[in-house]
Amino acid sequence: MDRSAISARIGQWIEGHKAESAALASQLVRIPSVNHPPVGNELAYQSFFADRLRDLGADVTMYDLADIAGLTEHPAYMKGRDYTNRPNVHGQFPGSGEGRSLVFSGHGDTVYEGTEPWQDGPFEGTIRDGRLYGRGSYDMKGGMAAAMEAVRCLQDAGIRLKGDVFIESVVDEEHGGANGTLAGRLAGVNPDMAIIPEPTNLVPYPAHLGGGIWKAEFSGKSGIGFNGEELISALDATVAFAMLLQKFAARLNELVEPHPLWSESGRALEVVVLSILSGDTKRELQEKLPADGKLNFWIEGYPGMTEEQILSMLWAYYESELPNYPILAKCRPRITPLIRYLSGSEMPAGEPTDTFLETVNRTGTTALEREPAPRKGSPFACDGFMFNLHSPTPALVLGPSGSNAHAADEYMELDSYYKLIRWFAEIMVDWCGTEGE
Repeated sequence: MDRSAISARIGQWIEGHKAESAALASQLVRIPSVNHPPVGNELAYQSFFADRLRDLGADVTMYDLADIAGLTEHPAYMKGRDYTNRPNVHGQFPGSGEGRSLVFSGHGDTVYEGTEPWQDGPFEGTIRDGRLYGRGSYDMKGGMAAAMEAVRCLQDAGIRLKGDVFIESVVDEEHGGANGTLAGRLAGVNPDMAIIPEPTNLVPYPAHLGGGIWKAEFSGKSGIGFNGEELISALDATVAFAMLLQKFAARLNELVEPHPLWSESGRALEVVVLSILSGDTKRELQEKLPADGKLNFWIEGYPGMTEEQILSMLWAYYESELPNYPILAKCRPRITPLIRYLSGSEMPAGEPTDTFLETVNRTGTTALEREPAPRKGSPFACDGFMFNLHSPTPALVLGPSGSNAHAADEYMELDSYYKLIRWFAEIMVDWCGTEGE
């Protein structure tokens, strides 16, 4: 079968199976798999995922992270998580031989549904106006459903691949996890190339940002100054530090040379205040200066930047700004990490990466019926560093379009989902090779 005939079969299959493909993605959303560090409830979802892979004919392995030798001793392992009843799943679709291999790797866990109201409910998997709504629809159950549907497409179309294809669903990626992804590498799933179907709006991301979340704690001197004693408001210090962090964002981007994959987009590294707490939050009426304050914040980094480098720049800026924030000289924060620092990473340079990216661009033109958007760095951190930095497998991030990730009314655009299924199928054909070539 010539290449154009293969693409025609793929296109016909996509058109004829849209309702079934949408139903699968909806079904995944309807299985809650919320991560509540240090625990998570991914078991039901992972079990369903494993059964779906078996139905497709995969050789399926479902394993506990505790059974992976060397995991907890690995320098990239993050301590403090409980993996009871939180198995990883991977399925292998063996090729006929002599082809290049590929893994689609995604996380089965989601962030929690939040306190904001949802129009349709976070776990109903509602399909409306060309969109699939629900927690995880966009981040990233839709992308993983696309990988499974792409395999089904090739099977139904009678297209036999030479190279092996793997689909793995890992636990605990959200909230700085990534131990599940590391376990997959140590378990031996290290094909020639990886695709992580995080939501990219159909833009190929050969690199992703890093970042960390830290907690700043302030201790002041509480009370009311009846006797003229000096009091120190921890709330004032916390607010001042929040203002300093907003200014630090500009300084950070002055100190760090823009990475080429982000410079053209004009997106700068972000520094974000996530939450502020001070005083007795159980009492509406406060009668004294608050004695304590807490602030959580996020700082991004390019590939190659470290947690130590970021904190060093922050503390240097802190000292330089004390004349502008005198309260911070009296009430200094204690800064501790709330999650691991998620290293930024990029696909290693070389012929395999170049060939794969050329394949992605060529097949994307077929799937999208237009030239794909230029490759760039992602605007988010993810677990790609476990591939690029801790395994021999380079990882590309590529997924569907949508919006409201981690927020109420999260959704995936179904048209992008169908295009992604085709794109994944076309990639497998060109990268893994087909029988009869």
